[in-house]
Amino acid sequence: MEERMIDDEYKRGVRLKKTEEGYVDVTDELSEDTDEGEEVAFEFPVQDTDEDDEDLVGLSPEEAMALRKKKEEEAKRLREEYEQVCKTGDELLAKESFAEAEAVFEKALMLDPVATEASVGYWRAKTENFSNPDALVGEYADASIESLEYDLGMDAVEIIKRDYKAELEKRYAELKEEEAPLAEKVESAQERRRGILSARLKRATIVFFSIALPMAGLLALSIIFGLKIATPKGEDYIPMVIGFGAGFFLFFVAFIVATNKWINAFRMRRANERLGATEEGERLVEVRDYMTIYECLLEKDQK
Repeated sequence: MEERMIDDEYKRGVRLKKTEEGYVDVTDELSEDTDEGEEVAFEFPVQDTDEDDEDLVGLSPEEAMALRKKKEEEAKRLREEYEQVCKTGDELLAKESFAEAEAVFEKALMLDPVATEASVGYWRAKTENFSNPDALVGEYADASIESLEYDLGMDAVEIIKRDYKAELEKRYAELKEEEAPLAEKVESAQERRRGILSARLKRATIVFFSIALPMAGLLALSIIFGLKIATPKGEDYIPMVIGFGAGFFLFFVAFIVATNKWINAFRMRRANERLGATEEGERLVEVRDYMTIYECLLEKDQK
């Protein structure tokens, strides 16, 4: 038996009670007039909140029970199939048939919404039992550890951290050993180029303004004297306008060339500030991205 509060038309909770006279009285739970009486308990069927109510709309109790039973049987069948497929995948892994195991576990991933065993098995096959953990880490080096955890599932990630820590540690140590000399080489070369490119940009800037300022002056003079052509002595200004205009045109051509050189110098200096601007720098960025994921998997403190 279950005691329930019932909402009235004003959405207030009310309690049903039986008085001494034997009548059923409805008493507002908020009312101060609460006579003592025998409370009446009502039994309500407990609803299965896990059931998809939309599937049961319009069905009789018998039909709803049959549908529920059918779903339970289907879920049991899928679970048994999932376990059998995972078992087959594990057998293939034991034989080191990694390509076949990968295909089997990929099928298992479709049979279970969580698929922790299949997720671990899939990446065991993909990485050849984590002898090549970069196959996993490389998928998420440009993303984040959160993306990896979301795709694999937290339980699968924890299993990988626990069971393959030695393999992850080994690969992380290799990357760290590669990163140190590579970083020194890339950053020293970057610093040398930085001085050369800064000097080139400085020269291009000087040339740019040495052309831009006279060009602006010639343009202004051409306009000023061009406006005077309409005056009574306007013919006297025509040669001057032609001369200033020709000078402006020549400087304008030089200005375009100077502008192009200045833009290129600026772009080259900015590109040099990116580590990935060179092949070795690109490798350094890749190594550091991989190390970041490995540090998260190994739960190392990141600086």
